Amino acid sequence: MWSWISVALSGYVSIYSFKNNDKKQSLIFKTIALGLLCVLLLTHSSGLSASGQWILASLLVSIAADGLHFFRPYSKVSFCSFLVAQLLVSKAFWLQLSGTIVWWMPALLIATGIVAFFLLLPQLDKLIFPVMIMGLVLLQMAWAAGEAWLKMGTSASLCGFLGAICFIVSWLMLAIHERRQEIKGGEYFISGFYFLAQCLVVQAVLTLN
Repeated sequence: MWSWISVALSGYVSIYSFKNNDKKQSLIFKTIALGLLCVLLLTHSSGLSASGQWILASLLVSIAADGLHFFRPYSKVSFCSFLVAQLLVSKAFWLQLSGTIVWWMPALLIATGIVAFFLLLPQLDKLIFPVMIMGLVLLQMAWAAGEAWLKMGTSASLCGFLGAICFIVSWLMLAIHERRQEIKGGEYFISGFYFLAQCLVVQAVLTLN
């Protein structure tokens, strides 16, 4: 319980610091929050499963990506690092699957993604290509998480699926807020959904174990 409270407080201080334009302090507490999630995984009593190892790797890459995002000249490297982090999370979900695939899940996600893309198209402008790439990565991650939830029907798999959805919401808001049109209170919503997504994914692995 205290570990989760520490993660929540670190995340809140990070968001508050960013809102007050103290980006250095924001980065420090964001790193602390993600680092505490790593510690939660490593100190889990029943050990770390294969899925847990991929989630741990994604957290470490996310920490590096956040650090690179702090320096504007490395924005492209940061973006690629975030892509890698989401692919690592996806791998953790794909490992949980076996047998037949429920095809309506990817069909629904793709249809929703296409509708969202065209609705947001006027806002995206020059961001169309990177948003498409990130969107495809996030949709396949949501597909894997959704498949795992449908097959297992456990609270752990539900946490994973909700975490994937939170990642999608966070990234869509970030693309619009930073590059096109500022969203009122956007810093709180973007970072809040991001931290929530990371926590849900970690909780999914901890409960699975």
